[in-house]
Amino acid sequence: MRVTRRIHVIAVSALLAAAALTAPPAQAAAANVVVLDWNVHGESADMKAIAEVIRDSGANVVTLQEIHRRPGADQVRQLADELGWDITANAHFGAGDDVGPCDDPHPGKAGNAILSSYKIVERVTLPLTDFATCPVNRSMAGVKLDLGGGSQIRVFTTHLSPGLSQTSVSRREAQAAKVLDYFGSRSQIVLTGDFNARPTDALSKRFVSAGWTDTGARYANKPTLGDARIDYVYTRGVTTTSGSVLPTTLSDHRPIVMRMVR
Repeated sequence: MRVTRRIHVIAVSALLAAAALTAPPAQAAAANVVVLDWNVHGESADMKAIAEVIRDSGANVVTLQEIHRRPGADQVRQLADELGWDITANAHFGAGDDVGPCDDPHPGKAGNAILSSYKIVERVTLPLTDFATCPVNRSMAGVKLDLGGGSQIRVFTTHLSPGLSQTSVSRREAQAAKVLDYFGSRSQIVLTGDFNARPTDALSKRFVSAGWTDTGARYANKPTLGDARIDYVYTRGVTTTSGSVLPTTLSDHRPIVMRMVR
């Protein structure tokens, strides 16, 4: 009787061990991601005041356009210091062009930045133009963030060329085409920025047709510059739960905040 019971226990233990080996891996823990996107208007940006808006919003991922890194005036470092985030582990700057008028450059670089309380584990900067002088060259910055618990997310931000002329529109559409080609069908991505296009423009419709969700259309359908909504938080494969446009006057643009679950 004891031998039979012992054999039974051994058999059950073996079955449990086999089940553990063949069981699917545990799902990554859900993470709350709060993204704030903002064109901070370059040299006039008050980084201390901007940091206060970011803290009050609860954002743990910040994407910025028209941010400058100049000798003695590094806005990326200033903001990281104000937020208490490490400049090496938690910030990425993607240069677009020199600071100042493109035909009269000043020391330093202007472009896009991503800062986060989450650790950045990958960085990329994608040039979108290659103008010899004017207009200002454009780029896209991107990172992969480690959200903990086995969860990750990719976040990108860009600033497309402005203007209403046919030349400007064509230039902007060519930049958007490079962005769309870069991503292909990849998912689990957040793409933000100043696209200099209204939701009704062909450029904006191209992103929606390519499977990107315009989170502002549902959660923050308000102007971000003057009476126009030209700043966006697009997602693909990421769930957005709420959002808003913040009524601050620290820049000519208003920041967008989106709350997500990944």
